[in-house]
Amino acid sequence: MIETVKVSSKGQIVIPERIRNKYHITEGTKLILRESKNTLILETETEFLHDLELMEKQKENLGWLMVSQKSLEKDWLSEDEEENWKDL
Repeated sequence: MIETVKVSSKGQIVIPERIRNKYHITEGTKLILRESKNTLILETETEFLHDLELMEKQKENLGWLMVSQKSLEKDWLSEDEEENWKDL
């Protein structure tokens, strides 16, 4: 969905009704405006916090994988064994 909005002299925009209805944006809904690679992203606070939580879990999982890899490196027997595991 693409919509065009105008910025007022006070820097305000109006979110079109169709989008407000689709995303259940009502008076008092908190939105997050963030910048990413020269792009502005407007999302609900709830969705932003959900995405943030997912990113934290992914970082934690990656950390555990790195720790496991370091731990297993000590027990790896040979380059041949490493090659055998690549096929699995």
